[in-house]
Amino acid sequence: VENLFYNMIARRKTLQNSADDYGKIVDLLSRMAIHHNNVSFSCRKHGAVKADVHSAVSSSRLDSIRSVYGVSVAKSLIKVEVSSGESSGCAFDMEGFVSNSNYVAKKTILVLFINDRLVECSALKRAVEIVYAATLPKASKPFVYMSINLPREHVDINIHPTKKEVSLLNQEIMIDMIQSEVELKLRNTNDTRTFQEQKVEYIQSTLKSSKSDTPVSPLPSGQKTPKV
Repeated sequence: VENLFYNMIARRKTLQNSADDYGKIVDLLSRMAIHHNNVSFSCRKHGAVKADVHSAVSSSRLDSIRSVYGVSVAKSLIKVEVSSGESSGCAFDMEGFVSNSNYVAKKTILVLFINDRLVECSALKRAVEIVYAATLPKASKPFVYMSINLPREHVDINIHPTKKEVSLLNQEIMIDMIQSEVELKLRNTNDTRTFQEQKVEYIQSTLKSSKSDTPVSPLPSGQKTPKV
């Protein structure tokens, strides 16, 4: 992409430095790549040899997550599915992946698609974080990918000028059902946590320190140091 907004001076002035903008581009393409796994994505900064985002066409969404976010994220994910009935008062289907208690991060990653459109939902994000607050260590956040399908007329996109934040019809019922399913999955799979053990070689350093701490008795005057 070159000369972006070249004829829109006001819009060009709102652009931040290139490093921040490129980071946002990488984040956006990463989210799109794991949802549209039937499309290959590649993003490389000008002059760089290696692509920061690269995903091949895959039949498995988990494989797409693995190629974009890494093996450590993919192996910590649990599949979740929620399908509402007619008696619930709202019609929707949700499928996705949520991280287990072995996943540790400092920031919540919520990749949310509603009717194949990348959006944000603050209420759903808060509900998921409440579930994980009792599971993850303090200050650790989860990784969540969700794809929700529901009637188009049940989605209100006019609550924010950017159209990213959405509100849903019967939102409380939907969020409660999703929250309960995530909590159930975590309870059934997170009975134990995995910790990586790191071995520390301290024997040699201990011997060196003990030798240096041993006091050396002075020789009597006139006596030579014995040869070894």
